[in-house]
Amino acid sequence: MTPTSPRTPSTSPDPTAPRGREVVGISTITFRHRPLEEALRLIEGIGAVEIDLGAIPDVTDHVPVPFHGDVAAYLELLERHHLRAGAVNADIGNINDPAYDREALQERTEPLLDLAVATGGALIVNCGRQDRADYVDERSDMAAVAGNLEYLGRLSADHGVRLLVEVLHHRRWIHSVDRANRLLELVDPSVFGLLFDTAHVGASEEDVVGWAEQVHDRIERVHFRDALPGNLNVGIGRGTVDFAAVIDTLERHGFGGSYVLELETHDVAEEDREADAKRSFDLIAEMVAARPAPQEMSGR
Repeated sequence: MTPTSPRTPSTSPDPTAPRGREVVGISTITFRHRPLEEALRLIEGIGAVEIDLGAIPDVTDHVPVPFHGDVAAYLELLERHHLRAGAVNADIGNINDPAYDREALQERTEPLLDLAVATGGALIVNCGRQDRADYVDERSDMAAVAGNLEYLGRLSADHGVRLLVEVLHHRRWIHSVDRANRLLELVDPSVFGLLFDTAHVGASEEDVVGWAEQVHDRIERVHFRDALPGNLNVGIGRGTVDFAAVIDTLERHGFGGSYVLELETHDVAEEDREADAKRSFDLIAEMVAARPAPQEMSGR
């Protein structure tokens, strides 16, 4: 398999075509306790064609970080299981830490960009440390996050990769709609796209559908998992997120990206995980397919 050309995840090949199962992906994080090849085999069996590659050390080592792996091996696995990688989802460290210099940031990120460009996907990065406390103060930390993301945006563009940022994140420094909106105001949309994660928004007791409506023009990729207040590890349909309303909101605004199931759930037994992922995939795919095609919507 030869490396594919980088794709912009928010771009649909035919904006007038109806959307369905082909735009519902599954992150390898869903099967985070399984070896990567087994995770890919299970995802293929469920019927998905798109994945995120998990590169978050606290969650999975499907892509180890720091990454020094063989890109060709990932390409071979994707080809074997008839899958495409829409993104590499990585923890690149505490980008609001004033001691985290650009040289170290580049050293950690560049190999991940190489993997992203080879697989034809985006690079998803985090929005600060796994702590809500400031390093210095809120204004200084926000400036550090914005500055480092602007640097990463240029670095990603140089590699032909679209940078996506997961804001907000329930367990990280940018954990609220207020902080997320301030970051979006500070950094131009050309620098990065928004990775919208329903579980993090819901667990933070924010308005999931309302914020999707507010920032729909920045959203380029969506992660789906359910949530309860303070709990972001809930299976789809067992929390408070209105997935149909999120899909309706984004599709109404012409969203062209993918909905990726990132089922890092703690409310299902490991032996039931495949069946629960299949149930969730079918449910979300049906919701997407039930939306009218764009030309039908415009004719209403």
